[in-house]
Amino acid sequence: MPKLIRFLLINTAFGILVGWLIAASVLYFNINGFGDLVNHSQSRIVAYFILFNSFGVTFGFAVMASAVMLIPRDKDEFDKL
Repeated sequence: MPKLIRFLLINTAFGILVGWLIAASVLYFNINGFGDLVNHSQSRIVAYFILFNSFGVTFGFAVMASAVMLIPRDKDEFDKL
């Protein structure tokens, strides 16, 4: 696999993981009653799916975009990654 593709996939996966952790913490700590709202919903699975996908996509893209903006410009520096 090319180094740049691997670089993007690793950073995107890290961002998705961060997004899932934040979504889980919002539910666990019941921020503004959101955890109770989702847990007592009739369509709990759909709510979990939408919440975790939206947080995962948002944070995954944010981490990937910041990694691309901060990528080293020298070939020697990029080879150290």
